[in-house]
Amino acid sequence: VLRSRALAPYDVAISGFEAAYREPVARFTLADTGATALRDRIAALRPDAVVAVGLRAALFAREHFPRTPLVYCVVQDPERYDLGGAWVTGVLTGIPPTVELSMLRTAAPDVRRVAVFYGQATGAVFARAAHEAARELGIELIDAPVADLSELADRAREAVKRADALWMPADPTIAASEPFQFLLKLSLETRKPLFAFSDALVRAGALAAVVPDYAAAGARAAEAVRRIQAGERAGDIPAATVRRARLVLNSATARALGRDVPLAVRRDGEVVP
Repeated sequence: VLRSRALAPYDVAISGFEAAYREPVARFTLADTGATALRDRIAALRPDAVVAVGLRAALFAREHFPRTPLVYCVVQDPERYDLGGAWVTGVLTGIPPTVELSMLRTAAPDVRRVAVFYGQATGAVFARAAHEAARELGIELIDAPVADLSELADRAREAVKRADALWMPADPTIAASEPFQFLLKLSLETRKPLFAFSDALVRAGALAAVVPDYAAAGARAAEAVRRIQAGERAGDIPAATVRRARLVLNSATARALGRDVPLAVRRDGEVVP
């Protein structure tokens, strides 16, 4: 199992994989060592498959182990990165923007204008789908594309002037600790809610997030590995789809922003202290 870096959704997926697989698993993190040393350590194990958790891990495995079955997990838009072919399968965890924005509106029913932050890796494909979903729901999206994290502060300060809320999706450029801390501080200063992409970020102070069932994704990855070990070719195993999601809301943040926790969230979502 190779993860891109330490990130809560990745760890939940790996735990789900290990619970379902129930066999010895060698864990590696991309950032822990140099590429050559990491490649050699994995190659020495002669693995039946590499389970890559996160985009960078999947691209590394595809480059360095092109003839080893690859099972990707927690990767946004795998088709965009050509993660397919005879040696590749995976698990899709993407939540359609319509579902995400609808659930976020449940968390903050008064929100009408949302500033959304994303990098070039997500780009036009995500923006187009998000705008279509927003129109259906009567929400105005304010785009804040970020080519480099050095642009985030200026983009965010400009966008927040016109927005009722900030949206930090699971984008490879934005989904990191430093951008989150900056957007969280901006959210609290302006008393405008921050929507994130994981329950860990909600517990860290974001108002709400729509969270895929990463543990279920890990379990589906374990199913794929077992099929590979039973003799199936990875490319013949269709990518599994995990669509289950839950809305998580931080009640302390809601109080700090002068908001109530909606009854619908108390009834159907998860409220953390």
